[in-house]
This record gives sequence, structure tokens and C-alpha cells, in this order.
Amino acid sequence: MIFVTNKNEFEHQDRYNGVDYYWSPGEKVAVPEEAAAHMFGYGRKEKTENLVRLGWNWNEEEGVKKLAKFVFSQAQVVEVSEEAA
Repeated sequence: MIFVTNKNEFEHQDRYNGVDYYWSPGEKVAVPEEAAAHMFGYGRKEKTENLVRLGWNWNEEEGVKKLAKFVFSQAQVVEVSEEAA
């Protein structure tokens, strides 16, 4: 899992594998790594495909700036026993 934080000033909605994801400005959302790669190019050097998919390639410089404002951080899984929950 990856946390994706929207540092843009606009809301963003996307979809991966039948699941809808929503980000308000400043909001952090946990998504599978594959979803982050599909939606934002996480882990990829070349993000042209993502810019085209998002419709942000019309002004590539602005699109790259928008994409760069989605910040990634690693999620850490912690086991909690059912008795403690």
C-alpha cells in the first residue's frame, strides 16, 4: 500500500480496478501500489502515459506540475489482534 497526498488546490477523482478514489486538497488516501502506478505513474520515470490518461497533456508543463503535487509515502502494516480491536 502507498499513501497518496493531494498537494494541489483542486479535488481529484480517479478509478482503478473498479474502485473509485477521491482526494480533496491536502487529503491522504491509501491505495495499492499498482493503482498509484496506473493513476499517477508511481515508480515510473516516464509519465507521458499518465498525463495523457488524465487529460493533462494539452499543456505538458502544467500537467507535470499537477502530477508532481501528488506525493507518495509508504504505508506500514501493523498487525492488531482481534482481542485488542
